Amino acid sequence: MEKLLVTDIDGTITDQAYRLDSEVIDALVSLNRSGWDLFFLTGRYFSYARKLFQNFPVPYLLGCQNGASVWSSTSLSWIYSQNLSREVLASLQEALGGFPVVMSIESGAQHQDYCYRFSPTSESQCLHELLDPIYFPTAQERTKLVHVKDLSTDYGFPSFAAAKIFGEENVVRDIYKSLSRNQGLLALVNLVLIRWPFDPKYSIVFITEKHVSKGHTLDRVIERLYGGKKPFIMASGDDNNDTDLILRGDYRIVMNSAPQELHGIADFLAPPAEEKGILPAWEAGDHYFNAIAKV
Repeated sequence: MEKLLVTDIDGTITDQAYRLDSEVIDALVSLNRSGWDLFFLTGRYFSYARKLFQNFPVPYLLGCQNGASVWSSTSLSWIYSQNLSREVLASLQEALGGFPVVMSIESGAQHQDYCYRFSPTSESQCLHELLDPIYFPTAQERTKLVHVKDLSTDYGFPSFAAAKIFGEENVVRDIYKSLSRNQGLLALVNLVLIRWPFDPKYSIVFITEKHVSKGHTLDRVIERLYGGKKPFIMASGDDNNDTDLILRGDYRIVMNSAPQELHGIADFLAPPAEEKGILPAWEAGDHYFNAIAKV
């Protein structure tokens, strides 16, 4: 039986923006050499996620922006991508009103990973000080950041991979509730509310095309790369955008830092990423597979 390890990144296998711990890399390499295929599924945009794997020594798949696209390190090519039409930008911008948040429209790797940033209030500017050291720490990366006054007119491409609304948790939650009542918008987009992995005082509304989610992305990969025959899946994550991915797992790993409602679906409730809790979880999942494979 084929076996696939599929995992979220931030808050699951790392708590750092630009580094995977050497023990985590060693464990992944060992698992791959024992027959596990590797699939990383993240909310990060491609060029930001790719930095973690620059010298990664074994093959892997990388799904970005909650699965809006999937890239193969073996073929150095895209397996697929699915974007949203720019026509929804006006509705998204209108929903922000005068809230002190930042909306980032991520073009996706097919459009060179540009980030168009809309900041509706003067208070929004303060949030840049949190975001920029993580996402745009160098002058080269800042060339991909475009500040705009009107997304519907200033955005530079016909489609985009993801939109992210960032701000304090209570403010972002109110925006999420408002967007969730817009039935016309919900016919076009998928919304998920997640914590910002670098400070839980802040949250993100993550917006993608209606049929883009981590779980649906896994389904597509199985259809395209496994001929529709489901391998044994060990799945791991730590937030709401990981739920439909974890539920597809034959062995389900949830970080104990995850929202409480995810704890009940776990086969293994792992210590947090800063303690490298994923390591004993993967070991237990590998042992579980080996035990059932002998039956």
